[in-house]
Amino acid sequence: MSKKIYLFSLVLLALVFTACSETEETSKYDNWRARNEAFIDSIASVYDSPENQALANNNPEKLHRYKDEVTGQWIYVKKVKNGTGKELPQYTSTVSAHYRMSYFNGDVVQQTYTGTEPTEFDSPANFTLNGVISGWSYTLIHMVAGDFWTLYIPYQSGYGSSTNDDNLEAYSALVYNVRLEKIVER
Repeated sequence: MSKKIYLFSLVLLALVFTACSETEETSKYDNWRARNEAFIDSIASVYDSPENQALANNNPEKLHRYKDEVTGQWIYVKKVKNGTGKELPQYTSTVSAHYRMSYFNGDVVQQTYTGTEPTEFDSPANFTLNGVISGWSYTLIHMVAGDFWTLYIPYQSGYGSSTNDDNLEAYSALVYNVRLEKIVER
């Protein structure tokens, strides 16, 4: 009887070691491209839904979309708050804006503010629209000063299919929360 228990224990121990050696640690970025594409597809489905199309254009829950003229991709937008500005920036304008860039999973990558919205203690970034990713520049040309929008940008209109110098994950769909402060130079 003790030989059977001993033999059973050895077999069980061998199975445990085998199971442990076959276990690979998964990363939160596994299947990243497929997950990012599925995220943008889900946003597109919400945009196309009858419920979204029935919402008034000034409803902050309504999804809008703008075409990226470089990649041909759709950029989806929620217009959280409307601004009071009168002028639209041009593709070559320099603007001042607050932003938070994150992955679809909520990981913040870059930001100019840390709360839910920018405050007077936060410093906006100045940049020329034709010097940033196309998904951002082709959306901001539709904003006026004070607009606060959430942008859903597919990887093709963002940083593309390779990791860049800022160590951004390749194939990343990006979520930007942007408030256009002013047009610095038209």
